[in-house]
Amino acid sequence: MADNFFSIDFGERYTKVVDSKLNANFLEFNSLGKIDTAEAFYTLETEKNIETETANINKLIDSLKITKKNVNVIIPSAATYSQILMMPLLNEKELISAIKYQADQFIPMPIEETNIDLEIIDEFKDTKKILVLIVAAPKKIIEKVQNAVEGAGLIPDSIENELSASARFVNLFPKQLFTDLQSGIISLNIGGNASNLTYFANQSYNLTESHNFSIGYQLFLKEIQINTDSDIKKSTEILATYDKKANSSFAVDTIISPLLKDMTIEIQRFVATKKVNHMYLYNQSCLFPGLGDLLAAQTGIPTSQFDIYGLSKKNPLLDTYKKELALYVSSIGGNFR
Repeated sequence: MADNFFSIDFGERYTKVVDSKLNANFLEFNSLGKIDTAEAFYTLETEKNIETETANINKLIDSLKITKKNVNVIIPSAATYSQILMMPLLNEKELISAIKYQADQFIPMPIEETNIDLEIIDEFKDTKKILVLIVAAPKKIIEKVQNAVEGAGLIPDSIENELSASARFVNLFPKQLFTDLQSGIISLNIGGNASNLTYFANQSYNLTESHNFSIGYQLFLKEIQINTDSDIKKSTEILATYDKKANSSFAVDTIISPLLKDMTIEIQRFVATKKVNHMYLYNQSCLFPGLGDLLAAQTGIPTSQFDIYGLSKKNPLLDTYKKELALYVSSIGGNFR
C-alpha cells in the first residue's frame, strides 16, 4: 500500500514528508524532507495561516519531485487526546457508542467538537476483551489540516496522531528493537512543549500504556538561553553539539538539571514495576542528541535515539539526513498505515 501514497507529518516545528517502503526488511526511501511549519499553525485561527502552510507543502513536494496525490497525515500527539482502554469485544457500532459514553473522562472539551478515531491494538479471545487506542482531536484542527492538504492539491486518505503512527513504526522492526524477549521497551517522543512516554510489551510488541507530561525541547532551549545569555541560534547550537563525555564551554548538564530531574521522575513513575531493557528517543530529541546519555545516567535505563539509519538501505538521500532521522519516526509509521 505504501507504493500508492506518502505521508505528511504536521509537526509543531517542522512539516515532514516521507515516501518509503520495506525492501528485504529494510526501509528504502524514495523521498524524505522537511520545512518549517507555519508559525503558530496550531494556535492561530486565520486563513492566512492555512495558506502559508499550503505554500510550505507545495514548496516541499516540488523540491522532492513527488507526483503522488494520496497522503496519510500525522498531527502532533500534543494537539490530541489519547487513551488506551481494555474494552469488551463488541461490534464497531457498539464499541464507538461505548467509547463516546466514556470519552468525557479523558477529553477536556465537548464531545461534539471532536473527531474520535479508534484502533484495535490487541484481541483477547479467551476473555472476550480488546485493547483499544482511542484518539480524539478537535474538529478545528482536523479541518485546518485538511484544508492545508487539499489546498496543495492532495487527497488526505487518513489522519492520525504521532502516538498511533510511531507505534506502527515499532511494529515494523520487532526483532531489531526488542533485543530481550523478557522485557519491553519505552519510546519517548520529545515534542516542543510536551513529551510522550509509550510502553511496548514484550512478546506482543504492542503499545499498552502511554503518558504525556509538560516538558519538551523548548523548555531546555529556554533554560540555555537564559543561563548563557545567548540568542536562539546560539542556544540551539549549544544543545545540538553538547556531549556529556566531552569538555564543553557551557555546563549544560548543570543548567538543565532541574528539568532533567523532573523528566527523570516522570520516566521512573511510568516505568514503575515494568520490565524495560531500553528507551528510544525520537522527534525533537535529534536537536539535543546528548539528552539520551543524560537520561541513561539518571534513570539507569540504556537510552538512544531510534536508529533509522541502521534500519535503512543506504543512499545519498539518507546520508544527507543522517543526524536528524529521529525526527521522522512518526512520518515513517504514517507511511505504512
